[in-house]
Amino acid sequence: MKELDPSAFTVELGRFYQRSKSNGTVSVTMKRMTERRLYKLSRVIKEVPKGGEAILDKEQMKDDDVEYPCLVRAQYKKDKISTIVTPSELDKFHNDYSNIIKAYMDSLKKKERTRKKAKTAAQ
Repeated sequence: MKELDPSAFTVELGRFYQRSKSNGTVSVTMKRMTERRLYKLSRVIKEVPKGGEAILDKEQMKDDDVEYPCLVRAQYKKDKISTIVTPSELDKFHNDYSNIIKAYMDSLKKKERTRKKAKTAAQ
């Protein structure tokens, strides 16, 4: 899984959606980074992710002031990308993400619906 910064993530996500127009699906997940996840991640990659320093610092942390970063992952076939979005960058990231979603919304398939009248007439 490639760890990208939020702007590079949105560019790569656009490429995923472009490639999925012919076939395949793109799945995107968003999770709040809890203290436990941040601690595990900091042990694996040997550094604290951006936005996580204040959470892991027990003395500085107050229950009212805690703002957790957001972990965003995307997968297209076997390609996986992820990013960690800090609370200060979250609005900009959501705007970029919504623009990408709107741009590639045309490849959705319309759900086929059967009419109730046709069903009851056939019976």
